[in-house]
Amino acid sequence: MDNKEKDLKGNYAIVIGDWHFNSLGLIRSLGENGIPVVYLNLSDGGYGESSRYTWKVYHVDGDIYNTLIKILDNYPGKPLLFPGCDKAAVEIDSKFESLKDRCVVPGLCGKVEKYMNKEIMCSLAQESGFLVPKSLTLKTDDSVYNNIISFGLPCIIKPLLSIEGSKADITICKTEDDVRKAVCLFKESGQEYRRILVQRYVDGNNSFMISYSGCKTIGKQAHVLGQLEKVREYPINRGSTSYAVIKDKYDYLNIEALNKFLNTIEYNGIFELEIKVVDGIPYFIEINFRNGAPSYAYTSAGFNIPLVWYYEVLGNVIMDLHIRETVLMCERDDLNHVKDKNIGIMKWIKDIHNTDVFMLFNKADPEPFIAAYGKRMFKLMSVLTKKTSK
Repeated sequence: MDNKEKDLKGNYAIVIGDWHFNSLGLIRSLGENGIPVVYLNLSDGGYGESSRYTWKVYHVDGDIYNTLIKILDNYPGKPLLFPGCDKAAVEIDSKFESLKDRCVVPGLCGKVEKYMNKEIMCSLAQESGFLVPKSLTLKTDDSVYNNIISFGLPCIIKPLLSIEGSKADITICKTEDDVRKAVCLFKESGQEYRRILVQRYVDGNNSFMISYSGCKTIGKQAHVLGQLEKVREYPINRGSTSYAVIKDKYDYLNIEALNKFLNTIEYNGIFELEIKVVDGIPYFIEINFRNGAPSYAYTSAGFNIPLVWYYEVLGNVIMDLHIRETVLMCERDDLNHVKDKNIGIMKWIKDIHNTDVFMLFNKADPEPFIAAYGKRMFKLMSVLTKKTSK
C-alpha cells in the first residue's frame, strides 16, 4: 500500500457505474470538491477511468457486492455509495442489510426494484398528487397485440423496469401498424421481455419534456433547484437529453407531491423527476432513483447535487444553494442529430458555441474526452467553445 492509499481514511465516495458519462459527472462533481473517489466500473473501460478526479479504479470481480466488499476491506472509513446506473442502484439496494454498517447506501432499504416498476411508481405518484397518464402492465404473450389495441391509441410502450430493457426499445404507437411493429420489437429485441408497460401517449399543440433533479435524506425535505428544459433529446421523443437549458424557475414542479412520494417510499439519495408538459399541463412520467445523466450540468450551474447529499448525510452544514441559467450539451448524443440530418452542422456549431457545460469536454479534466475522441478533436472543441465548465 503506497502513501496515497494510506491517506484514504474517514469518509470518501465510491461511484458505481458503467462506461457512461453519468459516472463521469458524479466523479467530477465530487472530485472537484476534494472528495476522494473510488470508481467501481461495471464496464471494461469508459469515460470515468481517465478522469483526473478518479483516485482508484476497480472492475467487477464476480459481482458488484463482492467487489464492494474488497474495496471496503482495503480501505478504512465509511464511504458513501453513488450509483450511476439502474443496475448499480438495484444491486446495492438489494444488499442494504449487509452493507449498511460499512458504508452509506442510498435507495430504499431493499425496495428500490419494487418502486422501479413503472406501474407501481405511476400509481403511487398519482396518489401523491401528480397527474399521471393512464398506464397498464401487459405480458408479452400471444394476446399482447389485442390487449394494446383494447387499451387505446395513441400509446407509448416501455420496458416495465429500466433494468429489464433499453430506452432504444421505447416505442410510440399511433396506428395499429405501429402496434404490430412494436410487438415484434419487444418480442425480438433480445431482451426477453416478459412484460411491458403501455401508457397513454399525451401530446398536443405545444408539448415538451422537462426534469427536476435533486436529493433527499430521510426525515428532511427534498433539495430541488431549477428546471431542466429539453431542447433536443436522442432518439427523438424517447431518448435522453442531448441539448437543454437549466433555468432558475419551477413552473411545473409540484413540490408537495414530490415530497409526499419520496417520504412515502422512504427514499434516501439522488433522484431525477421527468415531466412532460402538454398544452401547459404537467404529466408525471417517471422518477429515476439515482443520479441523472445531466446532473453535472447542475454542478456547473451552482447546485452540486452529489455534494449536497454527501454533506447532508454526514450532518454537515449545507452550503448556500443557488442556481444560474446554464446551457448544456451531451456532445456525443447530440452529434447524432447532425448525422440524422435533424439539424445542420452550422446550427450545431452555433449551439456548441453557446453551450456552458458539456458532459464530456472539460478543459480542467481533458483526458476522458481525449481518450474518446483524440487530441485534435479536443483542440477543435476548445476553439469552438467560447465558454465551458470549470
